[in-house]
Amino acid sequence: MVRSSIFTSDSEKDDLDNPDGLSAAKLPGRLTSFGFEFYNRIKLFPWWLQYHKGQTAESNLKNLIIDLGRSLGLEDRWLKDILRHTISEFSKKGLGTDYYGYHNIQHELEAVYFTLLSISGINRAENFKVSQEETTYLFVAALFHDYDPLKEFDKPNEDCVEFFIRNDPKIREFIINANLNLDLVMILIHRTAYPFKGEIEQYATKKIDELFEEAGISQHDIKIRERFRSLGWFLSVSERIAGYALGNYEHARDIARRNAHALGWHPSVINKNSVKFFDSMMLEEKEMFDFIMLNVPSEFRKNFYDNVAYFKESWNRELGLKDSKRGIKLIFVTEGHSSKVDENTMKILLDINNRVSTLMRQNEDYFRRTIADESSILVTLRMNNSAGDVIGYAKGGPLENYELRTGTVDVNKGSKNTVYLEGVSVLEGYWGGSGGHYLRIKFLGEAIKNEYSYVTGYVHRDVINQRKKKSEIIEIVQKYDPDKLDYYRIDLNNSIYQRMVTDAYDIVC
Repeated sequence: MVRSSIFTSDSEKDDLDNPDGLSAAKLPGRLTSFGFEFYNRIKLFPWWLQYHKGQTAESNLKNLIIDLGRSLGLEDRWLKDILRHTISEFSKKGLGTDYYGYHNIQHELEAVYFTLLSISGINRAENFKVSQEETTYLFVAALFHDYDPLKEFDKPNEDCVEFFIRNDPKIREFIINANLNLDLVMILIHRTAYPFKGEIEQYATKKIDELFEEAGISQHDIKIRERFRSLGWFLSVSERIAGYALGNYEHARDIARRNAHALGWHPSVINKNSVKFFDSMMLEEKEMFDFIMLNVPSEFRKNFYDNVAYFKESWNRELGLKDSKRGIKLIFVTEGHSSKVDENTMKILLDINNRVSTLMRQNEDYFRRTIADESSILVTLRMNNSAGDVIGYAKGGPLENYELRTGTVDVNKGSKNTVYLEGVSVLEGYWGGSGGHYLRIKFLGEAIKNEYSYVTGYVHRDVINQRKKKSEIIEIVQKYDPDKLDYYRIDLNNSIYQRMVTDAYDIVC
């Protein structure tokens, strides 16, 4: 075990008000303004009320962390204060409950809780222990490993994480009060860089070696250096397992959706890429993975393996559909206003809504209500004929019927000239062809028939840019960084859309 006299630099407390973080050249291009933080506090006020009542996932995780942290010897007041500060900072800097990316405050808290669960299990074994000091290091590193509030992409940049930690006096104060060395905290965080191979591994290793020197741990202190490298690897695997072990398949599916959105994956590759993600961790990092899974409670081990099995089964179903789809015709049906959607079809639509990868999802009551509204537009994708099985849909209605994402202001709301497209949803296994594309075009055609001038909605910025490359005229009304789930508008009076709709009018795939 490394003694705390090695961990803490004599000058760190003197530097608290004058942090020596990254150079000015590495300062992110834009700084979080007080106004932005104040705005986020206001828009999150309803969530904060629920949070303080203990009625959110974050408040539940916080309480679990406090109870487990106490049992592992973490000081109660310090533990509560640092969690309060972290949840507040993530939320007011736009990484809270309304952030649509993967690396949000819930992921951070899940990483902390699962890491502590792993440590608790390890310490019950006779041949290996994680000291209380090491536990505190791992706790702090897990809590802030993705703290990159001004990131351009959802995937955190460890250099930016280091910058924000070093330049947040409050965080530095928490670290110093726990008698930790900030450089060693950063070693653990840099080791969470993923995937830890190739150029990423080379850069992280170089950075870690520099931080060891800054921490006063020479190259001859091989035992100490290897210990912290192992702890960093332990943290890296733990935080990737966390969300998939702590929740059921619905939670796992939501994590995969968010990760897919952040990485710009097409929905057709979510199951495939998720399986690759699990396999790489379970095979390429088998030693650490097995060690962690051996020491966590059986219920979480079962959750993880059940969720892995779910994604593998989903991927196998998709593979099986590739052959069965041959010879099948895809029919696009505009569900008429005069005929109500029967209950069986409604259940299928609800199932697709729950299963398909989209972040702007609706609960069942709202979904049913919008379909029942005679002003709604619903185009279904069916197999072989107009009464065939529903495998996808495009759905929307007058803009006035919808609440927009916080921060979006549409000047046309109230003018009754704009239709809101909720999104295009197609069952797993049927993505990748032209069905999703023509569902959207058919929806645009129905909007034109109903004399709307504009169509709006939310979609990933990369999708918007791809459509622009294909000569579509799309305006981004409101950008959202870093999750890039942007609000767009298209003008249906533009001749390109008139032609697209005409060309696709009689399409049967």
